[in-house]
Amino acid sequence: MMNKLLSIFMLGAIGFTSDISAQTDSNMVADSMPAMDPIRADRPDQSESSFLVPKGYFQMELGFSITDTDPGFIYTYPAGLWKYGLTDNFELRLITNYITIQQEPNPDVNGFLPLAAGFKAKLSEQKGVLPKMSFLGHLRLPGVVSEEFETTYLAPDLRLAFDHIVSDFFNVGYNFGLFWDGENPEPYVFYSLTTGVSISERLGLFAEIFGATPQRDSEDLPLYVDAGLTYLIGNNFLLDVSASQGITDNAPLRYVSAGFSYRFKL
Repeated sequence: MMNKLLSIFMLGAIGFTSDISAQTDSNMVADSMPAMDPIRADRPDQSESSFLVPKGYFQMELGFSITDTDPGFIYTYPAGLWKYGLTDNFELRLITNYITIQQEPNPDVNGFLPLAAGFKAKLSEQKGVLPKMSFLGHLRLPGVVSEEFETTYLAPDLRLAFDHIVSDFFNVGYNFGLFWDGENPEPYVFYSLTTGVSISERLGLFAEIFGATPQRDSEDLPLYVDAGLTYLIGNNFLLDVSASQGITDNAPLRYVSAGFSYRFKL
């Protein structure tokens, strides 16, 4: 039960999440930073954005969530994504998650999930109907983890991220990929579709449908929905809140989450 629960939970722990930051004037300058586009974060939805951190900039994205499961709750405090723009087309990434799992009537289990190191590489810009596209790869590392959540094998996560900027206030993103749980040779297939709307220069709204299923599973696809808000402070700081709910019988998790993203030049 624990392995199955963690495998499902990984679809949120590994894949943060789309470009839903509010659209602002690209000439805005904050904190003595050269004029550039506002921060774009991979949280709080489950779709990864195809946009990269600018070259020479470091970005941290931290979130706190409560996931409702049977028999208890999973608390994440925090889920962290740490990113550095190595070039204009390539960023380095590190994912960290510290969680507490309630197992009533048994004692709670606490610890770090396996660290995931990886990268995001830009493949193409948007051209007409063709989307902006990037490739992401992460590798969860056994041994760099709390004992309670140790895995037997390396666990890759491979994903393609697509974005369509439809207008100044509306965009669509979608992901497709494979990830492994570190115990079984068969991968999970991940899929997502998200939409983002800029309500104002600072306030953004998103709604998404997503899920993950074993590659050879003959059952119906599990589907979840989530939605949330983002609020941009200056050019480099983004707040977010979100919630998710399963909409099929085989999608048992639901969660609420809040977090922030911050970018600065190294």
